[in-house]
Amino acid sequence: MPVRSSQVHSSHRLTVLYITSLSAIALFSILGQVLVQHMLRRQAQDNQIISLAQHQQQLSQRLSKNILAVGFAPNPEVKQEQAAALQQTIVAWQTSRERLAQIATQPNQPQRWKQQIAKMLMLIDSCSDDLLVASQMSLNALSPTPQQRLSRLVTVRQLLATEKHFVHEMDRVIEQSIAQSQQGINQLKSIEMGLLSLTILMLLTEGFFIFRPAVRQIQQSLDALATSLQETQATAQQLAIEQEKSERLLLNILPEPIAHRLKQETTAIADGFNEATVLFADIVGFTQLSAHLPPEKLVALLNTIFSSFDELAAEHGLEKIKTIGDAYMVVGGLPEPNPDHAKQVAEMAIAMLGAIAQFNREHQQNFSIRIGINSGPVVAGVIGIKKFIYDLWGDTVNIASRMESHGIPDQIQVSEATYQALKDQFDFTERGLIPVKGKGEMKTYLLHSKRCIAAAT
Repeated sequence: MPVRSSQVHSSHRLTVLYITSLSAIALFSILGQVLVQHMLRRQAQDNQIISLAQHQQQLSQRLSKNILAVGFAPNPEVKQEQAAALQQTIVAWQTSRERLAQIATQPNQPQRWKQQIAKMLMLIDSCSDDLLVASQMSLNALSPTPQQRLSRLVTVRQLLATEKHFVHEMDRVIEQSIAQSQQGINQLKSIEMGLLSLTILMLLTEGFFIFRPAVRQIQQSLDALATSLQETQATAQQLAIEQEKSERLLLNILPEPIAHRLKQETTAIADGFNEATVLFADIVGFTQLSAHLPPEKLVALLNTIFSSFDELAAEHGLEKIKTIGDAYMVVGGLPEPNPDHAKQVAEMAIAMLGAIAQFNREHQQNFSIRIGINSGPVVAGVIGIKKFIYDLWGDTVNIASRMESHGIPDQIQVSEATYQALKDQFDFTERGLIPVKGKGEMKTYLLHSKRCIAAAT
């Protein structure tokens, strides 16, 4: 529990640090954007001043050229055209000046901006009179006298001097604006570098104080998950082993199809079979023998015999039902119907006699068995709640048991029904009528061996 609390506290601390670092980065980004936008506005203002100054320079140069063109026009028609162009330039000059004046009076303009505009207006006003006077003289003297020609030459000199002075001063304004713009660019670069440095510093701080512990904590969690996964896999593997053991135990008790049905169905399992062959086998004198043998040896001998019978049942495709003491019960034709059930049971019965003979030779014993077989309809099903057993019921089962109990040691006694099913395939000897408890007298037969094909032909 303390480990869990420590992990929660560590996660909370890392979360707080992470949120704080993100907030700091966001704050720096916002401040940086504010400064960048401010510097960009200054850049735009400087560019606008440069544009206005250059435009005013162009107007002054156009005005001077138009004045000279009017004065030195070769004929009246050209003079009239140049005079119209001069008039348009004068209007553009005055319009530009009015625009500057309007810009200077706009509210919320920075002081530096207003000072630049005021300086441009002062320069325009100082040169405007000379330029406009020269322009008016050129417009009025479309047919000049010699005296006017001399006066115009003086005016032209003044015009050129004024234009030169105006252009020079405007160049100074432009240079100052360019210098301020370059200064703003340098400041913007410094701000960007500062923001970049702060961001890198914050990221490094995050990496050292936040992500490094977080990665360590994640690694610890992954290690814990890996350990838990290994434990889960080991548990699952153990469960699989136990389940496999349970499956094997269940299959030792029940036929495989019945075991699958039992896991899927909640209702009782009971099936009727019209044709089946039941075999009972009993070791003769086993009860008296058990009184003279140690229990361990007795059980070992019985286990050896019944294990060989189990192998024979599997070999002939038959289903072992149960053992009761020294009695062994097997059936053919279920749980899956099989038309050769009587033949398979008869072959197993003959093999059981051979297995007992071999057992006696190997263990120096003198055991003998009685075997009884009967064929007919049976009912098969699962009984029990905690301890399951697959069992058979019906008159066919009872008669098969009587065939064994009224049989002869080391002989296979079969009923009339089994004889009729196998008489063409096996050799029999008719025993005759014998008294059977609950049935009266019944004709029975002794099964000897499987009939050879050569003998049959």
